[in-house]
Amino acid sequence: MRRTTAVSAIAVAATLLAAGCGVGSKSSSAAANKTVATTAALSGSITFQTWSLKNDKFTPYFTKLISDFKAAHPGTDVNWIDQPGDGYATKVTSQVTTGSLPDVVNLPPDIAHSVAKTGNLLDLKKNVPALETDWVKSGLSAYNYQDVDGGGSFFAFPWYLGTDVSYWNKTMMAKDGLDAAKPPKTFGELVQQAKVMHDASGGKDYLMSRAPGLSDIANTGTKLLSADGTKFAFATDQAAAMLDEYTAAFKAGYLPSNVLDNSYEGNSKLFSKQEVAWTTGGGNLITSLKQDNPSLAPNVVPSPALDTAPLYVQGLSVASKSKNLPLALAFAEYVADNDNQVAFIKLAPGFLPGTTASANDPQYSKSDGTPQGDASVIAYKDMQTAVNFTPPIWTDAMNTILAQEIAKAMTGKESSKQALDNTVRQANALLTQ
Repeated sequence: MRRTTAVSAIAVAATLLAAGCGVGSKSSSAAANKTVATTAALSGSITFQTWSLKNDKFTPYFTKLISDFKAAHPGTDVNWIDQPGDGYATKVTSQVTTGSLPDVVNLPPDIAHSVAKTGNLLDLKKNVPALETDWVKSGLSAYNYQDVDGGGSFFAFPWYLGTDVSYWNKTMMAKDGLDAAKPPKTFGELVQQAKVMHDASGGKDYLMSRAPGLSDIANTGTKLLSADGTKFAFATDQAAAMLDEYTAAFKAGYLPSNVLDNSYEGNSKLFSKQEVAWTTGGGNLITSLKQDNPSLAPNVVPSPALDTAPLYVQGLSVASKSKNLPLALAFAEYVADNDNQVAFIKLAPGFLPGTTASANDPQYSKSDGTPQGDASVIAYKDMQTAVNFTPPIWTDAMNTILAQEIAKAMTGKESSKQALDNTVRQANALLTQ
């Protein structure tokens, strides 16, 4: 359920603009910023859209959820529709351009950004007094956009969230003189321990096994976007220094030699094969390993993500042009409240509820003393300060450019600064197309 859009958010935004939906127009802004009048009794009907959640696991949950809501509010009706995993951004684009956006809709931050720019999402900050008290700050921040209403609005309830935990192969580490109970906490410490493992094993064992990406740049303290959030500006000295350090580690043999080519199997695969001693994954990775790789599971020790953890989040947005805003807002808040989120998360191991009240759940607040129990608590704690590093205007094409330029830097074909400059220039050029 950790998903990225098949169609980039910028493509969605471009389509919406072409369709004349009035980005930044007074009518759009007024719709997004309206205040929903509360009524004593809810009535009427709305449409609720999820993304690839209608199946044997989740259908009973949503059926009961809607039935309970209707029982509590006689005279209301909720029509649940679910869209397939592929082509979701394109479907939402079509709904916006035809004026058929569902009243309550499941959106990831990048698609929500494009829709919010058209004025079609309600600003929840103005309509939910307990928003910043009852839902986690990290999740809300993922739906707060600098280039939409000055960044002072929130366009979704954080619904289900994920983050990364670091996992270490304690047997491999012990063999090479490292202690999994004292793992690296920062990128700098990772490189230091990677050297120890490399030297002790004669270059046969690896701690590091992936090239850097956008999150590594952000973790240097570099702001990825300009102050107004409309273009990229991450070719900084700090980012170049990080890439220099990665390049030096690669040249020294601390990473597998094929990490930059098509034969690279991926960090998690190499960890599963016990060829590398570090990977990242959700809070339930050890449970999964017990089923998929039982010989590895007892050797795995969790720790917090290096530096700042990444955030993965799905949210529930309300269509600002809904013909029944009071009911839409009430239902969205109901679906995203603590009780219903916790019940939903039980069906989605590895994900976390986006409500502050869930901190009182022993599952997230106190480990049972097992590595898996530790991982669950670590994940929840990391999630509180995790960041959705990927800007909503970042696309798959831009990610390809970044990977290509990083490869050039790490193989000595360009300097780190030149590679970052080239990436920023090409990414900004794509924004104008």
